[in-house]
Amino acid sequence: MKESTPINGGSEEPAFATWDIPVRVFHWTMVVAVAVSWGSHEFDAPEVHLWSGYTVIVMVCTRIIWGFCGSRHARFSDFLRGPATVLAYWRGELPTRPGHNPAGGWSVIMLLTLLLAQALTGLFNSDGLLFDGPFYYAIDGDVADRVGTMHEYLFWGLSTFVTIHVLAVLYYQFKRHSDIITPMLTGGAEGNQATRSVWLALALLLLCAGCLAIALTYAPEPDLPW
Repeated sequence: MKESTPINGGSEEPAFATWDIPVRVFHWTMVVAVAVSWGSHEFDAPEVHLWSGYTVIVMVCTRIIWGFCGSRHARFSDFLRGPATVLAYWRGELPTRPGHNPAGGWSVIMLLTLLLAQALTGLFNSDGLLFDGPFYYAIDGDVADRVGTMHEYLFWGLSTFVTIHVLAVLYYQFKRHSDIITPMLTGGAEGNQATRSVWLALALLLLCAGCLAIALTYAPEPDLPW
């Protein structure tokens, strides 16, 4: 029996979502990384905060690349649709199909954008006391202050969007009786079949991590006071 994500406007929908291992690993790693980022900020653990930010950058960059070369339902071409299709989905005019629904596909893009922007601005941020981002000294002080403000605003935007995402999942799970949580844990009908893709995803992850590590070697040191 196949399982599915909600696609049409019916009150109850069977579930036949299928997520490969890299997509599932990315999803749950982001859950942990965002929670750690928030907690490390609240409890003044700048080193932990920095490394959670690095994790977000590497994972999001890997997921973006995976959106072009991953398994079928991980690719952007599989779930990104134009405004007319999104409206048709909201009107309940589309048949059920595996993967993200047209509205959910654009929420993926929004989340990836917010996550990456939040983490990248953190590289240039400073609290003026305990923490300086690795590239804080690469830009003018006034610009750095504006980036820091943007970092704070992005946090609230990301928090709002994550809250909406969680509420939407709960709505589909319990109101429309469409199990979209279990497939993100188990992979669903086809999610565990593409074992070869795991090695490709791991190679891309290491590539992104290596690129970030190289970039960090060019981070400027603060000017000495003497």
